Amino acid sequence: MFPNFHYTTELHINADAETVYAAIADFNSYSQWNPWLIQASGVCAEGELVDVTVRLGRRVMSVQHKVLETVPGRLLRWCDLGWFTKAAYGERCRTIEPLATGGVRYRNELPVTGPLAWLAHLFTGRALQQGMQAENEALKRFVESGGSTP
Repeated sequence: MFPNFHYTTELHINADAETVYAAIADFNSYSQWNPWLIQASGVCAEGELVDVTVRLGRRVMSVQHKVLETVPGRLLRWCDLGWFTKAAYGERCRTIEPLATGGVRYRNELPVTGPLAWLAHLFTGRALQQGMQAENEALKRFVESGGSTP
């Protein structure tokens, strides 16, 4: 059994689920608001490939992802397809939960598994967690401001 590292961030967004989902499903707009995934291109549909440029701390790298599951207004799940995936496989799931009190709970999860997951955690764990948190906060600002960049 290989080690499993699980990164999670969560926050409340004052918007409806469809608006939040529309923002995360529009990969081509990431460069406008996302400080972690600074560029992305592709179609948000199961089985589609998405080219992503990610900022990991001081480094910037391009990685292809595969969309695994989409549930409009509820969920977007994809996996990395980089050279490292056999050694450290990551599958990110973003969920949107409408709240009875208004707005949504937005949860961003990234479990990393594999024989070298510990090494990925050692070298990129902090940057992954910080990137996910920065993305969440930027998404909140973007959506709550009506989809415009500050």
